[in-house]
Amino acid sequence: QELSQKICPGSTVLGLREVFYENNPFADITNPTKAEVDLWHTIALNHVRALVGYTEEEYIIRPNRCLHLRALWCDEKFRTRKWDTTEYPERCESSNNPHCGAGFIPSVEDQQPYLPEDITSCPKRSGSEGLFSAAKSNIPWSMKWARPFCATLGGEGFWGGHTGPWFHRSEFGWGWWDGDADNFNVNAGLRTKWSGSSGEVKYEDPDITNGVNKVLVEGVNPDPRFTGKECETRIWLAGGEDTATECYSRVMDDDRCGKRFMTRNSLNDGCACYPTNMSFCSAEIQPGRLTWDFEPIQSSFDGLLVDTTKAFSNNQLPYNGRRCPNILWKGKSGDVSHCLQIIMLGEGDKDVSDCGRNFITYNSANGGCGCYPESQQTCTRSESIGESGRQTYELEVDPTWNPPADPSPPPSEVPSQERSQTPSTGPSYGPSHGPSRAPSD
Repeated sequence: QELSQKICPGSTVLGLREVFYENNPFADITNPTKAEVDLWHTIALNHVRALVGYTEEEYIIRPNRCLHLRALWCDEKFRTRKWDTTEYPERCESSNNPHCGAGFIPSVEDQQPYLPEDITSCPKRSGSEGLFSAAKSNIPWSMKWARPFCATLGGEGFWGGHTGPWFHRSEFGWGWWDGDADNFNVNAGLRTKWSGSSGEVKYEDPDITNGVNKVLVEGVNPDPRFTGKECETRIWLAGGEDTATECYSRVMDDDRCGKRFMTRNSLNDGCACYPTNMSFCSAEIQPGRLTWDFEPIQSSFDGLLVDTTKAFSNNQLPYNGRRCPNILWKGKSGDVSHCLQIIMLGEGDKDVSDCGRNFITYNSANGGCGCYPESQQTCTRSESIGESGRQTYELEVDPTWNPPADPSPPPSEVPSQERSQTPSTGPSYGPSHGPSRAPSD
């Protein structure tokens, strides 16, 4: 955490503003081209590496055009049905594995419309993939990348599976996916492809000698999301595994297992997976259980977040051992962020229609998740109720969130004689003459 706070003070990276204006990578700062954004990401990644003393040639990272294309093809495979043909039998439409299609590469013939003149084809290469959802579409391109980087560094540390390639791989290719071009508040999904040689890790991981309960695989969060909890409908795999890494490999290789959740019993080396169609963890407290969620975790939901970095107090929010009056319990959750997700999205078929948007309470003793009616506008010390294990937070607005725009008026029945300013929902095969909200993939 100390390293993360030094490299990522606030919502940006140390020294990033100065590096940006020293290089001036965008000819038009409000409408950069894809090539300019790719160049800026290269400069920014090498700046981050220099912050930890990685300045030798083996640590210099360079963009790879085929990796950029592979990120695009994988997004198309996972998010669209463009490649669902008899030639490509893998299907991701109903998959709960966010990495479905990670190894997809079109045939040489089908690659041609995507390739620049000096590349005849893009082959398969060894490497790793990362998926991140911490960025928002409304964050400027100069610092959009910093949010997933800083969230990963803060969540996993310098030696985390998803963090390692940011510091050590020599080649990269990224693909950004905007799920709703008309909504600036939507999360901007980042798919990273890493390849090339890896620079030597200069700094020893203090936990490396005790990695039994860590998934030590590049591109994977090594630490469990839920400690002391397992999800419902878990499937124990006979014989167990000695380490979390071995359990992970077994789950990934077993066709009976979904690829999102995994549980390890640290008391007896038990290894469990979950059904292939499972997309929500209904968490239950069980001694010794460590449960991983391999899907990227969002930091905010519907524009609201919980600041878990604030110190608890008995006199003002956030409270430890106190709750507000009129609590509405909504079942069990794995942690505070999971509770917020349930309250905001109604996941797990929870009825949250009576929940307001001011406070939530998480019961650290049993995972209970509670909200409050909209009429509960205050939660002062004098009106709060002391109860053991209750952790109560005030919901805060995500500073990068913008409310959805008002619905557009119905289209005119008479064709307009003016050029439309609304972008097409289909792909463009020529350069745009107007500003672009995001560079083309």
